[in-house]
Amino acid sequence: MSEKLTSKEYWETYYHHNHTDRKHITTVCSYYDEMWDIFISSKNKKQSLIEIGGFPGRYLAYLANQYQLTPTCLDYNSNTTQIEGSFNVMDVASYKVIQEDFTTYKSDKKYDYVMSNGFIEHFNDYDRMLDLHVDYMSDNGRLMIMIPNMRGYVKFYKYMVDSKNLKVHNLECMRLKVFKDFAKRHNLSILHLGYYGGFPLGVHQKNNLLQKLIHKGHRLIFKYILNDWLKKHPSRYFSSAIIAIFEKQ
Repeated sequence: MSEKLTSKEYWETYYHHNHTDRKHITTVCSYYDEMWDIFISSKNKKQSLIEIGGFPGRYLAYLANQYQLTPTCLDYNSNTTQIEGSFNVMDVASYKVIQEDFTTYKSDKKYDYVMSNGFIEHFNDYDRMLDLHVDYMSDNGRLMIMIPNMRGYVKFYKYMVDSKNLKVHNLECMRLKVFKDFAKRHNLSILHLGYYGGFPLGVHQKNNLLQKLIHKGHRLIFKYILNDWLKKHPSRYFSSAIIAIFEKQ
């Protein structure tokens, strides 16, 4: 049994706001368009996509709409309303929702594209979680893993203003070597591996006055000055994410 750093209740509370708005979904997901173009090799309605831990479904819905894929959401969240709503507002009529725990669920189906976003870092045994993704890959299938980067200066910032959120993430998996070793274990080709995005300014807790000042100061520096440069020159110390894309040989 895998030791999770979060609970089912944590995630049902985390996404309590409704995210089923087409403009919001497009804004959030289009930020990664250059990565999606590496991940998805063609626009084909017959090709399948599954997202592990896919709630609330916005990435799945966006990709299904943009690339004409048939999506499946695997998530143990008990509420499917937002997932179904995401598909509906993005005009995705054909989809499947599997309400199961990924750590114990066994699937007999393989998929052309497999992805997870912000998933493996919530487990102590992140290597095993990575390995389980491969079970879903079809021959010549592709896998995309996106996780936050909370090492380097980001860790210091989070410690000051977002410490509760920091505690439910396993920072040990936030190293490129983890993904290089994973690819080697399973004989996967690496199509892309690197840091991505600007500085992660988001805060998930109530802060005191000093913390608010720290947050606002960083917001001024990064959002209005440095983030445009960071997006062009990703950094292990300051960028918000690690993105890895693999292909089965």
